[in-house]
Amino acid sequence: MKSLLIFFLFLIGNNSFSQVYGEIFMEKRPIIKDIDYTITYSRVGVIVFDIAVNTNGDVTSCEINKEKTTVHSTPMMVKAKNRIIQELKFESGNQYPTFHRGFVQIKLHPTTEN
Repeated sequence: MKSLLIFFLFLIGNNSFSQVYGEIFMEKRPIIKDIDYTITYSRVGVIVFDIAVNTNGDVTSCEINKEKTTVHSTPMMVKAKNRIIQELKFESGNQYPTFHRGFVQIKLHPTTEN
């Protein structure tokens, strides 16, 4: 329970990692190339992906986390997954695990333009 409370405090207090959480977040692995964590969609929701990052800083695995995801639009899932795999880049280094794990939350929101 204590570790869960600490985890949520980290989630609230860390803006530099924005929507990246888990082991990567806890170990403060720097993001070298960040992405936009929002996608315009017809309604509000989130899509969460479990990721693995190699020692080069590349996202090598990106799987949907169905339990944490609130929107189940396949086109939005594909768009978000492609953005993560193709654009998100972390600091490289041998001091990091071979498969550094975490999760990425992509927020979906309606357009605000009139």
